[in-house]
Amino acid sequence: MVDGPGCLPLLAQAASPAYSERWVYCGFNLQVEKSADELATLCERAAKAGYTGIVLSDYKLQILDRVPDFYFRNAERVKASAARAGIEIIPAVFSIGYSNGHLAHDPNLAEGLPVVDQLYVVKEQTGASMPVRSGAARRPSSSGSRLRVAVLDSRTAQIPNGGLEETQGDRILGFSLQDDPGVTTFVDREIKHAGKVSLRVEPGTKDSRRSVPLTRLARPVALRPNTPYRFSCWVKTRDLGPTGGFHLLALGTGRESRQLTFHEGGIERNQDWKQIEVVFNSLDQREANLYVGLWETGPGTYWVDDLKLEELALVNVLRRNGCPVTVKSGDGRTTYVEGRDFEPVVDSQLGQVPWPGEYEFGHPGPTIKLTGSSRIKTGDRLRVSWYHPVITHSGQMMCCLSEPKLEPILRDQARRINQLFHPRTFFMSHDEIRVANWCQACRDRKMTPGQLLAENVKTCAGILKAVNPRARVVVWSDMFDPHHNAVDKYYLINGSLKGSWEGLPRDVIIANWNSGKARESLTFFAGRGHRQLIAGYYDADDLSNFEQWNSAARGVPEIIGFMYTTWQAKYDLLERYGDAMRGR
Repeated sequence: MVDGPGCLPLLAQAASPAYSERWVYCGFNLQVEKSADELATLCERAAKAGYTGIVLSDYKLQILDRVPDFYFRNAERVKASAARAGIEIIPAVFSIGYSNGHLAHDPNLAEGLPVVDQLYVVKEQTGASMPVRSGAARRPSSSGSRLRVAVLDSRTAQIPNGGLEETQGDRILGFSLQDDPGVTTFVDREIKHAGKVSLRVEPGTKDSRRSVPLTRLARPVALRPNTPYRFSCWVKTRDLGPTGGFHLLALGTGRESRQLTFHEGGIERNQDWKQIEVVFNSLDQREANLYVGLWETGPGTYWVDDLKLEELALVNVLRRNGCPVTVKSGDGRTTYVEGRDFEPVVDSQLGQVPWPGEYEFGHPGPTIKLTGSSRIKTGDRLRVSWYHPVITHSGQMMCCLSEPKLEPILRDQARRINQLFHPRTFFMSHDEIRVANWCQACRDRKMTPGQLLAENVKTCAGILKAVNPRARVVVWSDMFDPHHNAVDKYYLINGSLKGSWEGLPRDVIIANWNSGKARESLTFFAGRGHRQLIAGYYDADDLSNFEQWNSAARGVPEIIGFMYTTWQAKYDLLERYGDAMRGR
């Protein structure tokens, strides 16, 4: 029975949970022999410290159909070491959220954001001088032959005074925000990327007692709704630390305003001029405030110059049933036919750079090339609608929750992992799902993102039970927790994630990592009848995280275990946590 508010003082006096399951979460690449050796050694160390299992997160588990033979030899060595130590290997599967491994099999399965009625104009170009664009091989032609192509007709998006040349003292003119001109931000006429000046920023000179430690430059810019943009600037650093708080940020200003970009870091402590960029879709926003700067303070200096905003044309155009490409006449009355009026539109570099499953926006998109029998004439204006993926944070790409082609990929992954490990437990990696419910495949279903995710997790749990009926299934808590990420307005989710938990079978174990609202989260899942394993630690320097969780878990039923969760391969406290889990 779940406790109510009046029961909390009594339950706080209850005994600590008996953590019969004591796991270590770690990331290793078993394709590297040294990495396999380190994991084998960790199995022995973990066993001596009282652990019972190791959750293995390895990107290669998503692409077992293409790893070399020695990967499996390395895996067998790890399995043998774990067996000798009495450690259970728990493979991580189904990386829904960080879906790059699944997308390596089919990059078109990425969730797509809509581009609506982007404006193009038809021009003639000399075949011999035309550039070869991605996805469009050059047609054999004699010198001087003419090809008709549709090119982006929109005016180049502008950041007024983006070159930072117009100044007054240490203030950059035309910007709505510049933190502390003459105190932390200065016009520099000696060091610049181009033109006559740059903005020099010295975060450490700010008196943190006087104001918040922010050093930013920002201004509003007009946007065209449902349009892809690249926002970039040039940055130079000297002895700058920390660097992770550097952001390129676009915040929509509409009535239902929303954050459009999720980019941080990308710079080094010491670097010469480097272009930093982020690609975003304007969605329903007609204006956004564009920010560049550091959201932290520390030593060192950085320079910013040449801010730029540009509209993108057909870069990483997705091609699947749920992401159609539509070409209409300028008045919208005629819809042209691919293959009849224009040649197939394909981006051959979609999800291929630097390797399958990874996406970048630095290459040119494919050209819309007209056929010889096209009804489209030179000079015609066109409205082109299409879909593109979007990157959140450092390379994260989300798959579509509705495309049926994803399920066979998941079934194949489950089968291969089961054959390799014959595990007693699978760990589903539904986590930090940040883009969903934008493409036509999703929108046609008239479901909320929460309902789409509920359906997906139910399907995924069923796949695992089909390949190994006796295996336990575990999943991260956050995307099914109304006290965490299963909420309204989460990142680039189109709609609400509430109700996602309805798809969780009751026998799925929850790996709960909501330390911010530990008590509320634990009692929520307990009330739904789930067993739980606490996913704590996260590279702290002491046992405070364990103590916090241990206190919150007192009296909550079915807390079966605790997991030493490290993202930084930091095992300094492995033994101390092991002792704490056993009540020593």
